[in-house]
Amino acid sequence: MAPRLPPSKLHLIRDMIESQSLGTSKMAEEAECSQATIINIRANLRQFGSVHAPPTRIGRRRTVTPLMIEALCEHLSEKPGLYLDEMAVFLWDEFRTLVTTSSIRRALVAKSWSKKSTRQQARERDADLREWYLHNLSDFQSYQLVYVDESGCDKRVGFRRTGWSPFGVSPMQVSQFHRDQRYQILPAYSQDGIVFSRFDAFLGWCIDMVGAKEESARGHFRHAGLKIEEVLKDC
Repeated sequence: MAPRLPPSKLHLIRDMIESQSLGTSKMAEEAECSQATIINIRANLRQFGSVHAPPTRIGRRRTVTPLMIEALCEHLSEKPGLYLDEMAVFLWDEFRTLVTTSSIRRALVAKSWSKKSTRQQARERDADLREWYLHNLSDFQSYQLVYVDESGCDKRVGFRRTGWSPFGVSPMQVSQFHRDQRYQILPAYSQDGIVFSRFDAFLGWCIDMVGAKEESARGHFRHAGLKIEEVLKDC
């Protein structure tokens, strides 16, 4: 078997072929190789654009083609929390090709994608509304503000905690944060610390501060969706 030509000679042959200034025999003489080598390199340049032909893969063809993996990665950019079987359904819907979950996993790993913890981002998030809130808040002094910690429990729709993304990139799931009635658990806070350790006491304090008219205070909380009848008895 003839020895492989060094890269320098391959580059020389490619330049002579592209210049079209010399014949096959003259190029073989200049590169110190056979004419068959010049003919093979010319054919590779014409068919593959390189002095070397692409390697011949041994084994069965891949079921996940480059086009399929590109479409899947684009789909995962929007829905990173998909399970492997859901990816298989997506590929069937788009390409009518049955792909096993193991093949999908290998293709994603070969594409430098991995599964990791997902960051959740609310679709309802609005920078303009946040700026408007801060503008309205500037009319108050810090001692006038009382906050109820948002930690609590509700009937929020569950989110998938992991998702697929390229190496070094955290997957982000943008979705609508749907929740039903929320139950506050932690106390109310001001700049001086804890105002009330019980939320019902905080509601009673709010009623006293809203105005002298109890019915007006009831209306404020009724429109907010809060029931305070039992709280008033305790207060």
